[in-house]
Amino acid sequence: MWKSFYRVHRKQLRTTCMLLIIGLAYYALTQLMPFRIPCVFQKITGLACPGCGVTHFCIRLLHLDFRGAAKENLALACILPPWGLLLLIRTILHPRWLRKNGKLKQGFYWGCIAVLLVFGVVRNLPGFSFLLPSYLQ
Repeated sequence: MWKSFYRVHRKQLRTTCMLLIIGLAYYALTQLMPFRIPCVFQKITGLACPGCGVTHFCIRLLHLDFRGAAKENLALACILPPWGLLLLIRTILHPRWLRKNGKLKQGFYWGCIAVLLVFGVVRNLPGFSFLLPSYLQ
């Protein structure tokens, strides 16, 4: 079973492993030194983009602090579970309704983009500072 799974998903598994290695190396770097990749959008405009707080989100997830991770980037905390579920369903069951470039998948992509754009605007409005990552509050 695992051999056939590996044969079919070899490319995705390699990409996932490389991303995990890069992410863990970046995590180690942030823990050993005060180095962080700055948000260019935030540096230029002074506003938080939809991706601000992703590094802190990931660090909190590594520490199994799910509530803290959600406070860093609520949109990501809401989008990741459905992504994971759809990825799991697609990988294991291969349903027709979740095929590559299918209408449901495209709708889900556009829905996620809309959520991120709305989140990026709302988190910068007065009274919604609780949506900002901890380092900007």
